[in-house]
Amino acid sequence: MKKFCFAVACLALAVAVSPRAASAQEVEEKDAPRLEDYAVAVRREKPAPIDFRSHPLARKYRTTLRNQLLQEGVNFAGQYTLTAAGCGTGCALGAIIDTRTGRVYFPKELHGWTSIIGDYDPPEGEDLWTFRPHSRLLRGLGRPNIGRPGEERYGASGIYYYEWTNNRLRLVKFTPAGSYPKADPPRRRR
Repeated sequence: MKKFCFAVACLALAVAVSPRAASAQEVEEKDAPRLEDYAVAVRREKPAPIDFRSHPLARKYRTTLRNQLLQEGVNFAGQYTLTAAGCGTGCALGAIIDTRTGRVYFPKELHGWTSIIGDYDPPEGEDLWTFRPHSRLLRGLGRPNIGRPGEERYGASGIYYYEWTNNRLRLVKFTPAGSYPKADPPRRRR
């Protein structure tokens, strides 16, 4: 009987201290940037042809870029089309097309982004990416790849807010969420 009581006590203690999924309400987004605070006018003209020489990856992903440009049109920051291509389970490669010039940007922050963040219970209908045609703000839920090209090394999991300015993404705010509060350590070279 003593062994049974001890086992029940151990099980109760394990359940009490085990990590659980954080609800959206527990992940406080105090002073979270708002889309309307980064407002821009939206370009309504026909998109320029994509310049596949503007970035080495543009030609490789030409079909995805063309299709998403045609389907989406201007969907980000007034004159840009934000696109994504899969690069493995829970992984995406993001690109931003300037519909005025046709130039393609592959920001390092979107190169190998993963949506695998562990214990986090997002609210119903929450998107991994939130962006609008009339705003320069991009909100991403996940982990950016912070490693060298070809290296899978990710930053802390959470909600990232970026501003698109001067053809670059600038981190505005980060709110931790999920099971990976720290970035992956650098891998040793052999």
